[in-house]
This record gives sequence, C-alpha cells and structure tokens, in this order.
Amino acid sequence: MKTLSGSIIYRGLYKDLKAEFGAEEAKKIWALSERVLKALCDKYSSEDRYNAGEFVFPAAAVFIALRRRQPGFPAMDMLRAYGTKTGRRIRKIIHTATSLPCAAELIHKNLRKIMDHASSAELGYTRRIVSDDNDFCAVDILSCPLYDLAVRIGVPEVCQTVCAMDKVYMTGFRHIRYERTKSVAEGDDCCDYRLRWDKSKE
Repeated sequence: MKTLSGSIIYRGLYKDLKAEFGAEEAKKIWALSERVLKALCDKYSSEDRYNAGEFVFPAAAVFIALRRRQPGFPAMDMLRAYGTKTGRRIRKIIHTATSLPCAAELIHKNLRKIMDHASSAELGYTRRIVSDDNDFCAVDILSCPLYDLAVRIGVPEVCQTVCAMDKVYMTGFRHIRYERTKSVAEGDDCCDYRLRWDKSKE
C-alpha cells in the first residue's frame, strides 16, 4: 500500500485539510493519517482479497485521524466532498478518452461484457442482473468488497467517499447515460447501476 502522499487519488486531501485547519494542524492530521494507514494495511491487507484497500484504507485513515484530532468535526462531509471533487477530475479524463474516434462505439459493442466483469464474483461482488444488453445494462449490486472491507475495519461510512467518486465519474462516458439512485454504503438494499446507450449524449 502506498502512503497517502503517494496516492494519486487521495493525496489532494492534504490541501483540503490545510484549507480547513491551517498548515500546522493539517500537517499533524496528515502525519497521524499516515500512521493509521500503515496500521490498517498491516492488520487487514491479508484479508483484502480484492484490493479494495487501495480505495478504502486511505479514506478510513483520514477519517480516523480526524475523529481523534478534531472530535465533532463532520469528517464524512469532507470526505464525501473530496470524493465528488475527485470524481469530477476523473470524469474529464473519461470523457476525453471516450471522445476519441470509435472509443464510445467500442464500449457500446462490449457494454454487456464490461458490466459482467466489473460486477463479477471474481472481483468480490454479489449481484442481481436486471438487464443484460449492450443497449441497456442494469445490475443491482447486493454486496460490495469495498463496503465489506470498510465494515471489517469498523468504519463502514468511509465507503461513501468512493461512492461519491463513482456517482460523478461514471457520467463521463460519451454516449452512455448512467443512473444510480441507491447505495449499499448509504443503507440501501443495493447499488442500482443503470447504463443506457444514447448516441445523443455527449
């Protein structure tokens, strides 16, 4: 597991901490987060069969560090906001990539296969197929390895950081309309992924 400072996804959180708490306190929170991250990796990495820790451990580390150093601070509000901001950054990359000639059409042709793999038992998911078609793929995720790991760590709410990213970046695919109204990490019975091919959607 990388350090927080070495994580492409999470290293930007330091700027948010600095803006919220000032340079000195942000440095202390970050240092504690790095120590917590190492402890989580040492304790749970052997149980992380699906590499969910890459996304869950850093969010959990910052959340735990904030609870220790800033009790009463709405840590999950900060993490969800960071997830949304990160999702926007990833969305731009996805939109640019799928704007290349034939890229969106290639995804359309293989949408069923992509969805099947992304929600497979091999990656740790339990699912219910609703529609299995290249024009409309729909799957309900009943259990998720990221949420399961967050539960084992004892901070199930931190999975919402990843969900916040997901809700945004998945809208970046050109010609594919994405909808998700529910999330296991937010207490729902499933994550209801709906992807529909729409040539008019830029």
